[in-house]
Amino acid sequence: MTSTNLATIHNQIAQIKTRFAEELYGQVTEMATHLEEKLANVSNEEKGWKETKIKLGTTLVKGMVIFNVGDDKFTTSVETLTAEKATFFTALFSKQWQLERNLQDDSIFIDRNGKLFTHILEYLRTSVVLDDVVNNETLRHKLIIEARYFRLHSLIEVLTEPDRSAEIQQEKRTSDFLNGTLLTMEQEKKLNEFYGTSNQKWDLIYRGSRDGFDSNAFHTRCDNQGSTMTVVRSTNNYLFGGYASVGWTSAYGAYINDPRAFLFTLTNP
Repeated sequence: MTSTNLATIHNQIAQIKTRFAEELYGQVTEMATHLEEKLANVSNEEKGWKETKIKLGTTLVKGMVIFNVGDDKFTTSVETLTAEKATFFTALFSKQWQLERNLQDDSIFIDRNGKLFTHILEYLRTSVVLDDVVNNETLRHKLIIEARYFRLHSLIEVLTEPDRSAEIQQEKRTSDFLNGTLLTMEQEKKLNEFYGTSNQKWDLIYRGSRDGFDSNAFHTRCDNQGSTMTVVRSTNNYLFGGYASVGWTSAYGAYINDPRAFLFTLTNP
């Protein structure tokens, strides 16, 4: 192969490299431009959302207002309704919403329960929920639904406090019958009523499903343990048993009088 041919080949290779580099550069440039445009769009969308949030939180309407809630009329001030930010009412009175008023009395219609709205408005005026409202479970749960609709976060916190407290108490609660699995809370209370001490604590020393159902397994764990409460569940899921104030013993043929002993049933046919 002549030197001229080699030079031609090298020249062609150089041209190919140049074209490839130019094409690659063009593609990279195009991708970078496209990415910058996307980032700019995201930035603009985020900016627009922030501006919308500010507008929604900005109350443009002032003074008195009349509500028609479920055909019940309420007169109050916009300031009262918008004291808490980022709610149904701050959005309602921002310029994002076109308020539709009744031509006769200038009222604003809200399609909710007027009787429940009485409690909503009272809370907005006083920041207080009375005990008779909190203790009325049906009313409290209905008001939780309304508070969520109106996005009144502080009222939601107040109304759901009993539920949170109950959950905490349930988590903290130590069963009167430690490590037991047969009894419900009500059944545990009932057994302690039979026993005569409402807050009596009991330790589980024997469980047939865990320790075995033969008499030796029972006496190994229960003898000389003092007073015991025995609970039995039948194959039909009936619960019954008995209390003995005198400790169990394995002495053959030994019978001990126990005037405080008793039998009980918790669930039966």
